[in-house]
Amino acid sequence: MTAQKLTTFSGSATDVGAYRDNNEDSFSVVGTLHIVADGMGGHEAGEHASRLCARTIAYNHLFSRPCGMTDAEQENYARELAAEDNASTDSNQGLLGRRRKKTTALNRQIMRTLEHIRSIIGESDERIKEMFSQRAGTTVTGAWLTNIGDQYMWFIFNVGDSRTYRLVREEDVETDAHNMSFSAGSVEGITLEQITVDHSEVQYLVDTGQITAMEALTHPRRNVITRALGTGNYWEPDFWVIPAHEGDRLMLCSDGLSGELSHDYMARVLATVEHPQDAAEVLQTAALRAGGRDNITVVVADVVTEKTAQERAEHLKALTSTEQHHIVSSAEEYQSQSTTVAEQESYHDERELR
Repeated sequence: MTAQKLTTFSGSATDVGAYRDNNEDSFSVVGTLHIVADGMGGHEAGEHASRLCARTIAYNHLFSRPCGMTDAEQENYARELAAEDNASTDSNQGLLGRRRKKTTALNRQIMRTLEHIRSIIGESDERIKEMFSQRAGTTVTGAWLTNIGDQYMWFIFNVGDSRTYRLVREEDVETDAHNMSFSAGSVEGITLEQITVDHSEVQYLVDTGQITAMEALTHPRRNVITRALGTGNYWEPDFWVIPAHEGDRLMLCSDGLSGELSHDYMARVLATVEHPQDAAEVLQTAALRAGGRDNITVVVADVVTEKTAQERAEHLKALTSTEQHHIVSSAEEYQSQSTTVAEQESYHDERELR
């Protein structure tokens, strides 16, 4: 039986916050690639730096192909698998040996893809430096769902303190219709895992045991980051590659969201709000109510089959279609109707217009 193809169904929200004059956050959702960037710099420089970063990465052709491979690269990968399979068979290594060989070929392809993504992030760094002469910078985190053959995986990366989380379900959790308060603590069987690690001074202090994670929340230098794009300083991204499955839910956000909401609250919303757009909007609104001291951006991405994605799109189309918004296939089919009477169509003279 052929495995069903997977894709993402996502929702997003962004807001300037309660105290900022402009929104220096940017996000992109293109295909199965999701990006959040948080700019920094005087005036509007941070806003433009984050937007340039998000667009440079998101519009690269790499992310439009399975694992970024061209047709020739996919053929080469297939030959690698075949060669290793034949070598394992000839040496009588058995099933375990053949699986190990195939895993080796898979790992090589993953490393090639990671190097391609790193080059694209480096290109973004160079473009920001050229445009702003190192006077502006941006953080970035991204999550890309892709596949090598029938194996689906998330490629996750970050530079700075924008974060990517994954909702981990031990079992299906049903929403309690009688208790829709999201402040009632954690949900049993649900864990919100922070995949990325902040590149910040307080994270370094936590990692070295100088302060606790609780103390980091109120530390005076909690907004000082140690890696960013476009600043001329160290920008090397961190990467994670994790298996992807139908039902996965990831959340990407700037620190304007994660700095305002508790871990339990975010987990509860993500576990109980079914539609990713609704979940993104609930989280954004909660961050505003909690203070909104920074720009707020959140992207929620669900892994679904292509069949499910099509069904959801058709359902949404049916919900929003009306007789007044009928879509025609050509201009000749369009028929206009006017409800004005002849007297209403008469022109006013010059004196009436004064």
